[in-house]
Amino acid sequence: MTHISNIRAVAIDLDGTLLDTIPDLAGAVNRVLAELGHHTLDLHLVKSFVGGGLGEHMRKSLRVVLGREPTDQEKADAMARYRRHYAEHIADETTLYPGVIDGLEAFKARGFTMSVVTNKWTSYTHTLLEHFGLAKYFHHVVCGETLEHNKPHPAMIYWSAGKHGVHPKEMLMLGDSGNDSRSAQAAGSPVVLLDYGYSEGEALTDLRPNAIVSTFTDIPPLLT
Repeated sequence: MTHISNIRAVAIDLDGTLLDTIPDLAGAVNRVLAELGHHTLDLHLVKSFVGGGLGEHMRKSLRVVLGREPTDQEKADAMARYRRHYAEHIADETTLYPGVIDGLEAFKARGFTMSVVTNKWTSYTHTLLEHFGLAKYFHHVVCGETLEHNKPHPAMIYWSAGKHGVHPKEMLMLGDSGNDSRSAQAAGSPVVLLDYGYSEGEALTDLRPNAIVSTFTDIPPLLT
């Protein structure tokens, strides 16, 4: 078994890690496409676009239906529509992954401070954390417009570690994708990936995390 030592804080991704948000993300995308007169996309295709932030998966979805790269105006129009639809339907079908609450309680019992580090926008992040009763666990959140650079850039990891008052190597990153592993590794933080999330088609083993697990409750035993 892999063991990770000297952890004092835990940073956690949101989409595909804490919450299965893809049904509502895909729903908002498809509402936009339908409004614009395009065909809708399969949930699994939209799922493969998630990870680079809201703008990216809307852009990639547009690219599929248009058969070309969307213009700046097309992207701006789609984004305005998306923001409205997603805000109105943000928790219609989104669910909390099994084991998350037990895992968060275990981290809390160990005395770790916790943060959310996500490319998702701040308003959506806070809405979901409150809706699912998760906000009380987190010391702070770092979101898509908090800093100039998002994951996979290491800036979010550095910033969160600083807010926790720990060195990046003392902060464990939990995620589901290359954005999480690359940002953590670039900052010198250990990273554990959950195997149920949105990996954008990448094999998790190729990302070389410290460990790959199937539930949050698998993580505390790794921490010594």
